[in-house]
Amino acid sequence: MNNEKKLWLCEQYAHKAWTLSLALAQEAARAGTHGKGFVVVASEARILAENLFEYCANKRFNGGDADFSSIAGFALMLKFLATNSAIETYRVAETSMEFNVPKSMSVFAEEMRRLAVDINELAGNTRWDKPFTIPEMAKPSGSNASGQFFKYTISGFSLLENLKNVVEIMYCRRIDIEGKKTNQRGHEFPVINCYKHFNIPYENSGSEYQTVLIVSPDGNPFGDKYAIPIDELDVSAIFYSHFGTSVPVKLENVFAEYTRECWDAVGGGQFVFVDWIKLLSVV
Repeated sequence: MNNEKKLWLCEQYAHKAWTLSLALAQEAARAGTHGKGFVVVASEARILAENLFEYCANKRFNGGDADFSSIAGFALMLKFLATNSAIETYRVAETSMEFNVPKSMSVFAEEMRRLAVDINELAGNTRWDKPFTIPEMAKPSGSNASGQFFKYTISGFSLLENLKNVVEIMYCRRIDIEGKKTNQRGHEFPVINCYKHFNIPYENSGSEYQTVLIVSPDGNPFGDKYAIPIDELDVSAIFYSHFGTSVPVKLENVFAEYTRECWDAVGGGQFVFVDWIKLLSVV
């Protein structure tokens, strides 16, 4: 594929991202009070589209080679936005089925997923270990999200978090984990620094960005929220399970004392659910 065609495709992707941001904003308005989280996703999608347009303009008017690897960052940001769209879709599906909003939201989340994959391919980037997929999100009225979980790691420890406790996933500029609070998009969140509290290594990969979970320990998206810096989140792993069986956590696990639940994993490992409320009482 020549440079001109790549640039044309990149401009088309920027246009699609802009169109999606408008559609997302409309869905947020239709959802009313339940669509506040989607307003954030729509705003972030618009900013990303504008930045991609600017990237294309610089390429077109300033010239340059055929290397489009730098747009991999746009793909990764879209990947996180698609995941946050999934979170909001689940949340709205639990509280309101008016105007069939959850179903239409899931369509836009899937569109963002496809766009992320397309941009990633144009960048020639293959760092995603597994296909990026979003599970079926149109849920029947009255269903609950208690069987849906995120998989993530902190200093190599495998952890799970119930979807109902996750308010948002941020892929943001590195925060000061030594600080007690972080300000993101004008909102201040107390930081739960697991690395410092459990005396575990914090790897700085050299990237200026990091993944942060915004959690509500009591499962109330309108309650207190906390920022938790983590190593890695498998954004492909919003998964369903009705087979998780609680087992005693291994004593050598640094989170043993602050575990609200633990599951056995394949290969003798364990998945730990951290008891954030108990941890907050001592940090």
